[in-house]
Amino acid sequence: MTSFTLNAVNIGTFPLGEADRIVVLFSAEKGLHRAVAKGARKPGSKMSGKSEPLNICKLLLAKGKSLDIITQCETLETFPGLRSNLARLTYALYFAELSQVFGADLSEDPQTYFERLSLAIAYMAESETLPILQCLEFEMSLLNLLGLLPELTFCVSCRDPLEERTISSFNFELGGVLCEACERRMRGQASRGFQVAENARSEAREGKLAAVMITPMVWQQLVLARSFGTAGHDLTNLETEARPGVSAQRFTRDEGDKQVHSRLTAAQRLILGYIEYKSGRRMRSLDVLGAVS
Repeated sequence: MTSFTLNAVNIGTFPLGEADRIVVLFSAEKGLHRAVAKGARKPGSKMSGKSEPLNICKLLLAKGKSLDIITQCETLETFPGLRSNLARLTYALYFAELSQVFGADLSEDPQTYFERLSLAIAYMAESETLPILQCLEFEMSLLNLLGLLPELTFCVSCRDPLEERTISSFNFELGGVLCEACERRMRGQASRGFQVAENARSEAREGKLAAVMITPMVWQQLVLARSFGTAGHDLTNLETEARPGVSAQRFTRDEGDKQVHSRLTAAQRLILGYIEYKSGRRMRSLDVLGAVS
């Protein structure tokens, strides 16, 4: 029987039969991969904890007819810091959900995304930076790798440089920010609606929404998040791009006042709507935060 090894992040699980479990992996070697963990749902099984989502493992797998079988598993990291903070755990599980949805499109360079995902989970577990900001930066990094990074510095229609006084809306279909002149022109032509970000997700996902209105402060936050999210792996010592009117500021949990959180929430919700528009799927991991807030 042919065997091979994978270094992988567990990004999901499904029950199989009475005692087994299908583990969804994103590996450095093969990208998105599914394998069977025999007996993982039995009480006291060594595979039970090792096959849980968000663990990073080194696995030995045997080739199977339809699904490969995990024969050995060494846990490399479990990120215990996530287990004591619901928000951080939820955002990390959202990263795993995104990896399942888009993993097949990231398999051309699996090593890069494996490293980015592993770092993002570790940073979520250990950093004092606000988790919603870390989430927004990860989303930008993912969109960059997928070739879907939104256009934030030039109008996505006329290509004029954007400024605080000229920005108007974020267009889901075109993938970027419109200036006021183009937004007025397109609004007059379009039959789809323009809404605020708080009400945009379901309409965007169903293709009923053309754009969401965007404020200068939210636009600034998106530009800054894109700078950090696409600059590389070392997120703790980055200098942002120089942009007129965009302040180079990131926030720790001690700076999480209501104004900052409101701006970050609007920015992240907008990007979540954009991701759902592009995927055609509802991302459910973050729903738990709305239920307990």
